[in-house]
Amino acid sequence: MRGPACLYVLPCANEDHVKLGIAGDPMTRMRAFSSRYFEFFDLDAGWLLEAGSEAEARGWETGLKRQLRAHAAPPPLRVPARAGGRTEWLRGAAALLAAWRDGQVARGFVAHAPLRDWVRQRLIQAHERWHHDVQALLDRFGPAGDWPAADGSTPLRQLRDAMDAQVLLDARPPDDDIPGLRAWHARNRLVAAPAWPVQEHA
Repeated sequence: MRGPACLYVLPCANEDHVKLGIAGDPMTRMRAFSSRYFEFFDLDAGWLLEAGSEAEARGWETGLKRQLRAHAAPPPLRVPARAGGRTEWLRGAAALLAAWRDGQVARGFVAHAPLRDWVRQRLIQAHERWHHDVQALLDRFGPAGDWPAADGSTPLRQLRDAMDAQVLLDARPPDDDIPGLRAWHARNRLVAAPAWPVQEHA
């Protein structure tokens, strides 16, 4: 889902590393770093700032990288090389970035902070796409009750991670009672159990 150009600040969970960048689709950008982006990044400390144009967002990014050159750092070891953006990591800069953001908000720009609320809304808006993805897996693997473990299949692992995100961020689809799916997720999830009971359908 592409939207207005944004400057994003993504702090790593439990590390003093921050990813600075711009994107029209921050969700896709976060997933490039990890399908478990909701654990990889600290969504309560992360934020987005909407720009009027991509050029404006890029100008912000360039200016901040110059101002914070002393905070430049290599990416965390857990970051896959395919994610790119290896020159856009900072250490010890979170407070400085937040102060800059607050200045921009005072000028009338829109910030999304904490990032958790924005991500939750994106997940809710993506329910239709999620159903499409689940149907594709049902077509490929058959009934969900017969699916193998998530860790043995990339698409199933991605679905497990997507469902974990829905649980963790309280963004579960209201009509997700696909036969066998909740039970499959219960066997594979890596987050605390959701509020629903696991139900099987005849």
